[in-house]
Amino acid sequence: MKTGPRLYFGLVVALGLVCARAQESPAERELIQDNHFRRGFILWETRPGKHLRYGELSGLEPKAKPIWGLSQWSSKLPLANAGPVKNPGGVLVYSNSAKAITLGPPDTAKADFSMAVNAGVEYGTRARQAGEPWVHLLVEQAFDPPPALRELSRVKLHIEARLLRSRRLPAEGYSPHLHAAQFQIFFTVQNRNRRSRGYGDLVWFGVPIYDDRSPFSREHKAQDTGGTGKFIFSPGGETFSSASLHDGQWVVIEKDLLPLMREALETAWARGFLPDSKRLADYHISGMNMGWELPGIFDVEMQVRNLSLKIARDTGSPK
Repeated sequence: MKTGPRLYFGLVVALGLVCARAQESPAERELIQDNHFRRGFILWETRPGKHLRYGELSGLEPKAKPIWGLSQWSSKLPLANAGPVKNPGGVLVYSNSAKAITLGPPDTAKADFSMAVNAGVEYGTRARQAGEPWVHLLVEQAFDPPPALRELSRVKLHIEARLLRSRRLPAEGYSPHLHAAQFQIFFTVQNRNRRSRGYGDLVWFGVPIYDDRSPFSREHKAQDTGGTGKFIFSPGGETFSSASLHDGQWVVIEKDLLPLMREALETAWARGFLPDSKRLADYHISGMNMGWELPGIFDVEMQVRNLSLKIARDTGSPK
């Protein structure tokens, strides 16, 4: 089974902000804005293909402008544009019968946030068929400015994740090749040189966090057949951690992604992708998404805290 469609997020990044190059110091810089999820979310409509805003979910800093978008592609029951339930300890919960977002204050048991989906409410008891869309719950953002891979010496990912539940619900026609529960991060490694014929073309670079079918997700290096047609480069889960989310404990991933991102480009070029530019200087880390893809009928919840993507400039490279 393929990793799943990236559902046009790359098109939004490709046509996003025109970013002026900013002066950067050699020191590490955090690339992800609002990486503790305190500013809430922009709500995107559920039909794949366009990002149409229909509201916001306010966060722990209710007056702050949201950085993250919340995508619920192919969902029949999107979260309402309404206020949260406020639980003891300052915990905010946005929910309906099919999904929930929980935001916890710093240094509490609920920090930073969790994402839950009950796909049984979305699908009923009929398993989706091959070629049919599936339910997503993703947070996403574009990076401004998007750093060029050639100028970096390190791209250090840190994330702590804990699987709170994953239960496969009874469904007629279940097949592990078609039906799964996956939680993953995807970064876009994209041509941002406007003078290049390949401007906007990209590779999806995946960090698999959880797959119900195996303690460690299998590598996936192939074309996305779910909508974008771009190359997906997702190493096996053991590349990022020796611990499995299946154990129900906190798992810490800390990894320099830069060598793997360069390998992703080399692999894509070798397989005929990104044909209009093989210049490393053209490619930037332009954005990310993270969350659940549920081709199968599962009741799931994942908690995430201390997400970080720190980049360091290669002081020997030109700006």
